[in-house]
Amino acid sequence: MEGKYTGIRYVHATGEIQAKTWYTKEKEAKYKEEVTERTGKVEVKNSIKINNFKINFNKKLSKFKLYDTINENKKLKIFNNFYLPIEFKKTTNYELKTTEKNYDLDTLRENTITKLEEEIKNDIEGKEIVNRDVVVEEKEDGIKVKLIYEVLENIGVEEKLVL
Repeated sequence: MEGKYTGIRYVHATGEIQAKTWYTKEKEAKYKEEVTERTGKVEVKNSIKINNFKINFNKKLSKFKLYDTINENKKLKIFNNFYLPIEFKKTTNYELKTTEKNYDLDTLRENTITKLEEEIKNDIEGKEIVNRDVVVEEKEDGIKVKLIYEVLENIGVEEKLVL
C-alpha cells in the first residue's frame, strides 16, 4: 500500500484460495474371515505377593484352550500414600471362540465401504464434497475397495510477512 503521508507499507493480503483436493482410502477384505469373540465363560484366580514371596491360591493352569487374560494388581496401603510390601493379584481369564464368517459380494462391499467412510469422515468434515467415487476390484479370495472423495476446500495459508 502506498499512502500519501506514510509512503510504501507492506500489508497482508486477505483472500481465500479454493482448490479441489482428493482424499483416498483403500481396504482389502476377504470373503472368509475368522472372528474371535468371548463365550461368556470366566475363571478367576487370585494370588498374594509379600515382598518377593508369591502365594498362588489356584495351582492349576487355565482350563480354557483359547482365552484372554486381564490382570488386576492392588497394593495394600495405610494412610494416604504409605504402601506396604503386600500386593494382591486377581487374574481373570475369559474363554474365546473362533468362528469363520462367510460373506457374499454385496455384503462384503457394503461393509468395506462403510468402514472406509468412517475412516475418511474426519478428513473431509466441514468441506464441500464435489464428487464421491467407489472402485471395487474383485480378487480370487476377496475384494479391494478404493474410496475417493473430491472436495472443495480453502488451501490458503497465512504466513508472516518477511521483507
